[in-house]
Amino acid sequence: MPSATRRRRGASTKHLDLLGNLRRLLRAPVDPERMLRSVAELLAVEIGQYCAVDLIDRRGSLRRLTIQHADESRQARLRIACDDARFPAGGRVSQLLEHGGCELVARVGQPARAGRLSDLVLLREDEVKSYMAAAVLVDGAPMAVLTLVATHGTRRYDDEERALLEQVADFTGLGVENALRREAQPRASIAPPRAGEAPASLARVPRHG
Repeated sequence: MPSATRRRRGASTKHLDLLGNLRRLLRAPVDPERMLRSVAELLAVEIGQYCAVDLIDRRGSLRRLTIQHADESRQARLRIACDDARFPAGGRVSQLLEHGGCELVARVGQPARAGRLSDLVLLREDEVKSYMAAAVLVDGAPMAVLTLVATHGTRRYDDEERALLEQVADFTGLGVENALRREAQPRASIAPPRAGEAPASLARVPRHG
């Protein structure tokens, strides 16, 4: 079997495994922000190297929820980088949150790093070499942006990985919608039923897919 074919089959298997792990993750009964952090952790490890999540929070403010790295030992320093993130007016995050969609820059040059990608504050020893991002739509409107950054000199994202990220963003949007519906469900009373009354039943959360 030609080596190129083996590489394609290996990549396809890895992508299927990632989507299987993502499906299990999105079924977890957690709040939307914890869900988005978990998606970032998964993407950083499976596609790498950095994964950032930016969102419009409940107050309508744009903020960086998290930035993850495949190497867990870097996370303490990355929390500082997350706090230092700034979003220029009309920048890439604002545009993705306004229009949705997905984008890829396989090889990032210095002008893009200094301008369009200036919000990507990484650890000092790293710089953006390759970049892709996708908007997460919730109830039809962009709510968050998933950004993947490669910093190794030979690592470049390609169209197949861009399509995979777009699929991940679509699934993540459905997962966040379900998490928001769970939050909106009225909590069952813990008081025992009065005499002659049947116990109240819990409402079911609609399941997708």
